[in-house]
Amino acid sequence: MQPALLKFNNLKRQARHMAVPAVLLILSLASTWPLVTAPADSLPMGTETSSTVPLFNVWTVWWNSQSAVSGYSGYWDAPIFYPQKGAFAFSEPMPLSIIAAPIIWATGNRILAYNFLLILSLCLNGWATFSLLRRLNFDLPVQWTGGVMMTLLPLIHSWVGVLQLVPVFGILWTISALLKFAQRPTAIGGVLLGVAFSVTYLLCAYYGLFLVIPLALSLAWMIGNHLFRWGTWRSLGLGLIAAGIICSPVAMRQAKTQHLHAPLPQQYLAGFSALAADYLVPPWPHWSKLRRVSGQADSNFDGFRLCPGFLKLALAAAGIGFGLVTRNNRRWTLFCLTLMCTAFVLSLGPWLRIWHWQPYMLLVNYVPGFGQARNVFRFSILVHIMVVLLAMTGLQGILTAVRPHIHKPRLHKLTVFLIIGLGVAAAAEILPPGQSLHRAKDFLPTTSWVKYLAEQTPEKSVIACIPFPFRPDVAGYEQEALWMYRQTFHHRQMVNGYSGYFPPEYLSLKLAMTAFPALDSLSRLRDLGVNYCVVKRDSIFAEPTRKKAATGLELELTFSDDSSQIDIYRLRR
Repeated sequence: MQPALLKFNNLKRQARHMAVPAVLLILSLASTWPLVTAPADSLPMGTETSSTVPLFNVWTVWWNSQSAVSGYSGYWDAPIFYPQKGAFAFSEPMPLSIIAAPIIWATGNRILAYNFLLILSLCLNGWATFSLLRRLNFDLPVQWTGGVMMTLLPLIHSWVGVLQLVPVFGILWTISALLKFAQRPTAIGGVLLGVAFSVTYLLCAYYGLFLVIPLALSLAWMIGNHLFRWGTWRSLGLGLIAAGIICSPVAMRQAKTQHLHAPLPQQYLAGFSALAADYLVPPWPHWSKLRRVSGQADSNFDGFRLCPGFLKLALAAAGIGFGLVTRNNRRWTLFCLTLMCTAFVLSLGPWLRIWHWQPYMLLVNYVPGFGQARNVFRFSILVHIMVVLLAMTGLQGILTAVRPHIHKPRLHKLTVFLIIGLGVAAAAEILPPGQSLHRAKDFLPTTSWVKYLAEQTPEKSVIACIPFPFRPDVAGYEQEALWMYRQTFHHRQMVNGYSGYFPPEYLSLKLAMTAFPALDSLSRLRDLGVNYCVVKRDSIFAEPTRKKAATGLELELTFSDDSSQIDIYRLRR
């Protein structure tokens, strides 16, 4: 009987462990509905107004999988902006997206791999929060509530269209590793801290960069008296070395690329910085119909929507109160509070002035990376994460304060249920609306012109895709991102491209291509080594190009795809 009971207990324990990821997976699928109904041919948009960034990130996931096959030979020399070297360093490389490569290798479906990464990131966000709260010895219901709250975090769901901004579990793993290190500062603990930070940086370089200053200013609260011991600094040094070894291939290449770009001007950075009032406006209209202090409805608000939820803020305030008066949680609370306030101040960027002094401009002028990081408001993600952790500290504090005064078991269970219900209500206060999906027939990989390029042109061919973008906004580059998606099937190098930054040569070429197919534009393409021009028939360049090809002097029509309305011309030498 005893072995059977032991087996039953083991099964019960395993079921309990599996319940957490299962529930978080269901929440991730539900919160991105209806993505699960068409994961192989749809891209979730979040609050993006065009498919440019999602398509570009699909291409990024593909390039990482493609590079792994070739042993990362020429990894940074991505086949865009030809003949630009190191083109991949102009944007987020997301090297850890390689975990989705088996899906591409097995199915060939880039969209499915992209959506797999998205759902996995949401699940791991919740799981990392659950594990961190368990390390803090919070009650199991609080652990569950924290996991659910992080999985449904409104700010992340508003950024679902920008894949690299979704995974915050690296930040949570870093905090968890720091918590373990603070309990016992060992060399292994220091290395694990460095590895956890490296995961954050390799998932999203923005998050890695933005985490450094707030974490450095906050860790003293966590480490406490250990900070004055030589062994602690030695272990932290090992962690820095580990992080440097892991991150240096990416960081050094990005630093080399950043030297090509001067620090962004103060006025430009201010346009991408938050205002304090932005933290009162939720990403979607609030059920309470609350308006801003100015009286302007949040539906007409044109700033950054950074409110985590008013119930979360109230619970976080309670967490600060309970944490500061409770000795066991005081250091943890001060750590979270310091990190949150530092991130909030930094998210204001140049808007924060102390008399005539702007603290953020010190980082821009003296700390590598900050001068080129334009989206300053993204510091807000650290504010939201700390709000969630402090809110769970508040729930734990309420439970701890109420428990000794309730002696009847049924009343105790009811009280716990009501308190946890408050946490769940805070998690569900601002739920994402039905996900806007971008579905396009152009996602089909069987397009004739793509097959022609892949099968009937030399492998080293270089192509130019017409038209080039002429609008300066993100939506204006949607066609460029679609050209890049097509490149994942034909594998030909392109002078086109899209990224966070653009090489000066590309911007110059884009200007010259406004006159295509004039002789100067064709000469420019020849100088770059272009062999073929892919022209859309619905563009203003289609008819002049057809007439130019009829002369037989500069261009030769080699293939026409009537279904896709695409013509391919060989550029004569």
